[in-house]
Amino acid sequence: MRKGFNRSLNIDTLIKKQILAFKNKKIIKIAVLLFSFVLLFSACSRSAEEKIAVIWTDRVDFVSYCEVFNNLQSEYKVVVEYRENPAEAVINAKEQPDIVISSWLKGKAARAKFDDISHLLSDDRIRKSSFYPELLNLGNINGQQYFLPISFNLPIIIFASKNNDLIKNDFTLSLDEIKEACQSFNKLKKSSYSKMGFSPLWSDDFLYMTAKGFNAAFVEGDKFFSWNDPELRRAIEYVRNWSTTVNTSPKHEEEFKFKYLYDLPHVFIKNDRCLFYYVSSEELFSIPQEKLEDIDFRWLSFDGKTPLKDDILYAGICNESKNQKAAEAFFEWIFNEGVQKQLLERSNEMDLMVSSFGFAGGFSALREVTEKLLPKYYPLLLAHLPQTKNVYIPRVLPSNWLSLKNDLLIPYLKDSCNLEKNPNSIPSFNKHITEWYKNK
Repeated sequence: MRKGFNRSLNIDTLIKKQILAFKNKKIIKIAVLLFSFVLLFSACSRSAEEKIAVIWTDRVDFVSYCEVFNNLQSEYKVVVEYRENPAEAVINAKEQPDIVISSWLKGKAARAKFDDISHLLSDDRIRKSSFYPELLNLGNINGQQYFLPISFNLPIIIFASKNNDLIKNDFTLSLDEIKEACQSFNKLKKSSYSKMGFSPLWSDDFLYMTAKGFNAAFVEGDKFFSWNDPELRRAIEYVRNWSTTVNTSPKHEEEFKFKYLYDLPHVFIKNDRCLFYYVSSEELFSIPQEKLEDIDFRWLSFDGKTPLKDDILYAGICNESKNQKAAEAFFEWIFNEGVQKQLLERSNEMDLMVSSFGFAGGFSALREVTEKLLPKYYPLLLAHLPQTKNVYIPRVLPSNWLSLKNDLLIPYLKDSCNLEKNPNSIPSFNKHITEWYKNK
C-alpha cells in the first residue's frame, strides 16, 4: 500500500461500479472522476500530466487491472478511456493516446500509428520466452515488434459428456467426424426433425471459421483484401453438401433452429435436442462452472489444426505518446506471469470472472498463465489445454476487418451456402463485392 492512499475509499466497490459503467459506455466520465480522485492522494514529485498514461480500449477488464497498477506504486499512473473501436479511433484521432489495447491493430492504417517496441523484449524487462511464440511473431511486422499479445480465443464444439465414446480424439474434432456422428443421431418425424445433430448454418461464425479452415486465406491487400477463391468455394460446397446429405435441406435446418435452439447451448445439449453445438472459448467459459456439469468439448480442427479466432487482443504504444516511460512501465508490469496470477486471483475474489473469461477475456498469451493457472479456475480445461503448436495463425487483416466481415463476407457465406437461395451454383464473391459497393 503506497503512502497517502486511504483504503477506506473501498476501491474494489468503486471499481465494480466503474466496470458496470464501462459496459454501458459511460466509462470516460467515471474513469476520469475515479482516477482523478485517486491521484489526489498520491505522492507526486512531478506534475500529474507527466506521469499519466492514457489507454484506449474496449475491454472492461483493464479498468480493474489499471486500478491495481496505480495502487501498487506512485511513480506512474494510467487512465482507461473507452473507445467502441479503438483501432479505427486511433487511425482517425487528431491526438493519440499513449497505449491502445484492442484487436485489429495490425492492419497497415492502424499500424502506422505505433512505435517499434522491440527494445522492451529483454530478460530484465519483458521476457520474450514468456509468450506463445506464434502470437508474439504475429505482432512483429518486417522485423519490428509493434504489438505484444495479451489474450486469444479458440473455436469449440461442445457436447454431452455421455456421448464421449463418439469422439476419437481427446483434443480436437474435425468436420468429417462431426458429420459422421450426426447422421445416426438425427430423428426425422414426418416432415420435421425432433433431433438434429448439427448444422453449419446455425452459426455465422462457424461458417467463417470453416472458410478459414479450408484455407480461404483472407489477408490485407494494397487497397482491400485478398482471398483464395478456389478454397473459399470448396468450403461453401462442403456446407451445401452437408445440408442436403445429412439434414435434408437448409429449410429443415432453419426450422429446427427456430423451433428448438432458443435456449443457451449447454441446455439443449444436455436435453439431447442436438448432438453438437459451436461456441467460442470466451462464450463457453463465461458460463458458470456449475452449469457445465455433464458438458464436454473439443477444439474445432481442420486437417489437425485449430484456427485461432481473429480478434486476438494486442497492445501497442503510440508513436506520438506523451508519456512513453509510463506506458513502458505499464507494459513491463502487465506482461509478467506473477502479476497476471495476482490479477486472476483478484478477479476471482471480486466475482469478475462471472462475466469475463480468463485473462482480459481469453487465454493469456503468456504460456505459463494459460497452462498452469487457468485450469485452477476452469476445471474443464484440465483435460483439454489449447494445443498452440497445432493452430492456424490469422494473417494480417485490415483494421476495419470486423465491419468488412460482418457486412460483406458473412452475408455472402450465408447466401452461398443456402441451396434454396442459390440452388444451381455458388455465386461469385467478386460479383458480390461489386454489388455491395454499389449499394453502400
